[in-house]
Amino acid sequence: MPIIGMGGVSTAADAIEMMIAGADAVGVGTAIFRDPGCLVEIVDGIDRYLEAHGIAHVSELVNTLVR
Repeated sequence: MPIIGMGGVSTAADAIEMMIAGADAVGVGTAIFRDPGCLVEIVDGIDRYLEAHGIAHVSELVNTLVR
Protein backbone atom coordinates (compact mmCIF):
# COMPACT_ATOMS: atom_id res chain seq x y z
CA MET A 1 0.00 0.00 0.00
CA PRO A 2 1.50 3.38 -0.94
CA ILE A 3 2.33 5.78 1.87
CA ILE A 4 2.00 9.55 1.46
CA GLY A 5 4.08 11.56 3.93
CA MET A 6 2.44 14.80 5.05
CA GLY A 7 2.86 17.36 7.78
CA GLY A 8 5.56 19.95 8.13
CA VAL A 9 7.10 19.56 4.69
CA SER A 10 8.52 22.90 3.58
CA THR A 11 12.00 22.04 2.28
CA ALA A 12 13.68 19.44 0.11
CA ALA A 13 15.34 18.02 3.23
CA ASP A 14 11.91 17.48 4.81
CA ALA A 15 10.66 15.64 1.73
CA ILE A 16 13.82 13.56 1.42
CA GLU A 17 13.63 12.54 5.08
CA MET A 18 10.04 11.38 4.65
CA MET A 19 10.94 9.31 1.60
CA ILE A 20 13.95 7.76 3.33
CA ALA A 21 11.63 6.89 6.24
CA GLY A 22 9.27 5.08 3.86
CA ALA A 23 6.94 7.55 2.13
CA ASP A 24 6.27 6.78 -1.53
CA ALA A 25 5.06 10.34 -2.09
CA VAL A 26 5.12 13.58 -0.11
CA GLY A 27 2.37 16.16 0.25
CA VAL A 28 3.08 19.85 0.74
CA GLY A 29 0.29 21.93 2.25
CA THR A 30 0.65 24.97 4.47
CA ALA A 31 4.11 25.84 3.14
CA ILE A 32 2.49 26.74 -0.20
CA PHE A 33 0.51 29.53 1.47
CA ARG A 34 3.66 31.06 2.96
CA ASP A 35 5.74 30.62 -0.21
CA PRO A 36 4.02 29.52 -3.43
CA GLY A 37 7.44 28.97 -5.01
CA CYS A 38 8.42 26.39 -2.41
CA LEU A 39 7.33 23.51 -4.65
CA VAL A 40 9.90 24.44 -7.28
CA GLU A 41 12.55 24.81 -4.56
CA ILE A 42 11.66 21.41 -3.10
CA VAL A 43 11.82 19.64 -6.46
CA ASP A 44 15.09 21.36 -7.38
CA GLY A 45 16.55 20.45 -3.98
CA ILE A 46 15.57 16.82 -4.40
CA ASP A 47 17.16 16.80 -7.86
CA ARG A 48 20.40 18.24 -6.43
CA TYR A 49 20.41 15.62 -3.66
CA LEU A 50 19.91 12.77 -6.12
CA GLU A 51 22.69 14.05 -8.36
CA ALA A 52 25.10 14.59 -5.46
CA HIS A 53 24.51 11.05 -4.20
CA GLY A 54 24.52 9.30 -7.60
CA ILE A 55 20.89 8.26 -7.32
CA ALA A 56 19.12 7.77 -10.64
CA HIS A 57 15.49 8.01 -9.53
CA VAL A 58 13.70 9.39 -6.50
CA SER A 59 12.03 6.02 -5.89
CA GLU A 60 15.44 4.68 -4.87
CA LEU A 61 15.22 6.79 -1.70
CA VAL A 62 12.03 5.19 -0.42
CA ASN A 63 12.42 3.12 2.75
CA THR A 64 16.22 3.28 2.87
CA LEU A 65 16.41 4.30 6.53
CA VAL A 66 19.11 2.37 8.36
CA ARG A 67 18.37 1.86 12.04
